[in-house]
Amino acid sequence: MLRLEHIGKLFGAHRAVDDVSLTLDAGTIVAVVGENGAGKTTLMRIAAGELAPDAGRVASRGGVALVHQHFVLVNELTIAENLALGIDFRFATRRALERRAEAVIAESGIALTNVQRRVEMLSVGEKSKLELIKAIATKPSTLILDEPTAVLTPHEAEELFRVMRRLAASGTAVTFISHKLPEVMAVAERVVVMRGGRLVLDTRASDTNAESLARVMVASPPSPPPAHERARGEVALDREGLVLHAGEIVAVVGVAGNGQTELAARLRDALPDAGHIPEDRTRDGIVAAMTLAENLALKASRWNPRAAAKHAETMIALYSIRARGPLQRAGDLSGGNQQKLVLARELERKPRVIVAAEPTRGLDLEATRFVHDQLRAAAANGAAILLITSDLDEAFALADALHVIYRKKLSERLGRAEAAARVGKLMAGVA
Repeated sequence: MLRLEHIGKLFGAHRAVDDVSLTLDAGTIVAVVGENGAGKTTLMRIAAGELAPDAGRVASRGGVALVHQHFVLVNELTIAENLALGIDFRFATRRALERRAEAVIAESGIALTNVQRRVEMLSVGEKSKLELIKAIATKPSTLILDEPTAVLTPHEAEELFRVMRRLAASGTAVTFISHKLPEVMAVAERVVVMRGGRLVLDTRASDTNAESLARVMVASPPSPPPAHERARGEVALDREGLVLHAGEIVAVVGVAGNGQTELAARLRDALPDAGHIPEDRTRDGIVAAMTLAENLALKASRWNPRAAAKHAETMIALYSIRARGPLQRAGDLSGGNQQKLVLARELERKPRVIVAAEPTRGLDLEATRFVHDQLRAAAANGAAILLITSDLDEAFALADALHVIYRKKLSERLGRAEAAARVGKLMAGVA
């Protein structure tokens, strides 16, 4: 059993968790649901002892194991060796270690074969299974799973649900974070809804349904801002089930992990002349070891150091990049200024199509406002902009129309008013 009392957590000025009290009872399966940024993972990390709360207290009877959405495995080691890292194995030989690993896997009830395989050779589903086996092997009184079915096939998900039910029947408090409301209704006995860092609903699953949960998660749907007065031009993009006209912004919204990254990658490969604002600016948007001038010239047809430095000075002023000058390393800039650097390079070429993936992720309010203003200005100048975002407020603030992506499939194109009424259900997989 685990009890959270009046938990609060701040990250800078952002209140990620706000006065949340919650009890996880032995033998019960509890689902924690909510939109991106609702505070679900932060709260569960506090429950597991990974984060210290700024307010409140955590009381636990027995150990707590948290299985992260992102793998915490050593790719160069085998299945058996990874299990040995998390469990007190006592072995004299490699074969003894492998036999112990096989016994641990068998005891978990999860199918995973050939413990001599290195983790880098496993499928994502097998890696997810290994993480779960590691957690179960510690025999926790409370087991917390963060989006456990995100990378599982339907068959693997059913196998997981059987394990969860068996653990609960044996007295373990099982809690899982999920955006998939149909599976929440199929597995959970209790459902907790978080929104904006607060716990807004704690109910028995039998007393609610997926549609009601979707409404509570989103609260009242965001009211669309006043209709945009953008003139729609000719078709600029007709690909991947998306049709964009010159001068409009179309958003693709969805919970992370539903195919947005793959969609952006395919469009990047198919549209080399488009402006691309990548989801991960530090990995794909800049070359950290190069100067601002060099980064701004990455798509230039020729290299002239003097001209590049002069162009960089102009872009630094035009895009309000806080930097010492054109010769500063891009990696030394703040995240917001790195994003401004990417915008300067991609937008100043005046591309016909712009693909912006999570363009304000991790940015403060000032930088977010700047990015939004630049995208609006580009649309006003005739660019067709595809905005891929998990931030509903951002989508409704910018877009003329929206698609929802769920399990790699796009919904039909939705007008702003229709999207406001349906987006929560579609993002949760509720038709």
